[in-house]
Amino acid sequence: MVLDTVTRNIVKSLKDNYSYEEIAQMLECDVESVVSCITETELSNSKMPKLKLRPLPELQNRREVGRPKVFENRKLVEQMLREHPHYTSIDVQRELISRFGIEVSRRTLQRRISEIRARQSPARNGTLSATVRQRRLEWARAHAEWTVQDWRNIFNMDDHKSTMGTMPKEIYVDTLLGPDCGDCKDLNLLEQLMNILQPKIQDQAPQNVSEFRSVLYDIWHSDQELVNKIEQLYETMAWRVEAVLQNGGAEIESS
Repeated sequence: MVLDTVTRNIVKSLKDNYSYEEIAQMLECDVESVVSCITETELSNSKMPKLKLRPLPELQNRREVGRPKVFENRKLVEQMLREHPHYTSIDVQRELISRFGIEVSRRTLQRRISEIRARQSPARNGTLSATVRQRRLEWARAHAEWTVQDWRNIFNMDDHKSTMGTMPKEIYVDTLLGPDCGDCKDLNLLEQLMNILQPKIQDQAPQNVSEFRSVLYDIWHSDQELVNKIEQLYETMAWRVEAVLQNGGAEIESS
């Protein structure tokens, strides 16, 4: 993919703070184009003469303040999520850059969005027993440190698992199905994923695990609408866990 001038300039501004994969996700382009753009930039810079500039007197004693601490006040992101309930961290990150010129790492956004969603997510007025609530709390505590990337790695169809420098989490049956709690399905990742894929799967009717994986792979690389829904599901898992912890094991609204 050949990047236009505007996109290339954005890539240059992000290259020191984000990985190639993160930049490609933000700009919705392929990783190879990002690598090519950055390589060309570095080659161009290496051919330019390097000048030693004397700092202006009025700037010598200026204190370095670093990046603005955007999330000391979350109203901006909270308003964005209210206006666009289905936004993922990619959408919020893109809006922050394009509308406000604010650069925030995707992992930081995922953490903040999870906290906001968890606080906004109401507990259902169900009648879960104390035993079931305790079971849900134990499950949530076991998955409290899981990042969005950990949830994505369960069904990652990009041919590799992204670990951000850490070992992938070990996956158990109850990671996919949630805690055993009767009819509550708010923590059942597998069932919710199947609800998203069901129409497509029915069209192709896979007969075994190998065929199912082939169908899923095809969807992942050809149907962006379904991929967006799956990405949104992965992002909700982090705030669902947080909401269960905050609500004492109560069932939460999963919409």
